[in-house]
Amino acid sequence: MQDRRQMDLKQNIEDAQYVLVGIGAEFAQRLEPMEQDAFYASLAAQARSDAFEGQIRQYLQFHYLKRHPDKRILDAYEQLTSLLEGKDYFIVSLCTDDLIYETGLDPSRIVTPCGGWRAMQCGRECVTDQEPLVTDENVMRELLSSIDGCDGELDAIDFPVCAECSAPLWFNQISAPEYREEGYLPQWQKYTRWLMGTLNRKLCILELGVGMQFLQIIRFPFEKVAYVNQRAYFYRVHSRLYQLTEELKGKGVSVPQNPVDFLLSMGEERKDDGNH
Repeated sequence: MQDRRQMDLKQNIEDAQYVLVGIGAEFAQRLEPMEQDAFYASLAAQARSDAFEGQIRQYLQFHYLKRHPDKRILDAYEQLTSLLEGKDYFIVSLCTDDLIYETGLDPSRIVTPCGGWRAMQCGRECVTDQEPLVTDENVMRELLSSIDGCDGELDAIDFPVCAECSAPLWFNQISAPEYREEGYLPQWQKYTRWLMGTLNRKLCILELGVGMQFLQIIRFPFEKVAYVNQRAYFYRVHSRLYQLTEELKGKGVSVPQNPVDFLLSMGEERKDDGNH
């Protein structure tokens, strides 16, 4: 039998004029398995004495995520895609693994303020006539191919470098030195305009795996939106930090479950229904 909260969520999304989704760390692909893989462990060990170890570790993570995406997370995203089909939605995600962009979700309705793997930047304040972000997909493909064919030798990898200072580039993520916010700000501005249009409209808010990291981006603002909008209803799904504030009593539901498991179980129920 399907969980009542899942049935209510489906109904609330269906009835809502707008759907706001927040995605946090519990939805991110874990990189610990990469550390146990002999191929990546060997390259990481070779990088420890390199002045550009930070960049190199990012390149290895990029390769691992592209070559070994977590199928369960991708399937959960596809279930989210199904839930949001035909709806006016926007998604704010703290994840930097970019798996969300590998699904049927509309990229124009997604903002990832912590960055990801779709752009590179220099870690210094270089002055150059070129764009501050490198978004050429050919550069990304060449990096992947170079790691594919390195035969476990770090020196065989052709690293992308800054056109000005020739230092290896960082990926445009919040962990990079001199993080360039140009990578997400246009989408953030679009999101804030969209959010203004939801005021006093029927809004379903779905928070998936958002903990205490970057509270000012999702958790606190989403609570405020739910409190101010009298027609909003809030779902918070998290394995540990699922509690709602007292101000949202009667305006939301707490789900003490891993968000990936929660969405996947909704998909399993749909398959079961289709077999009858």
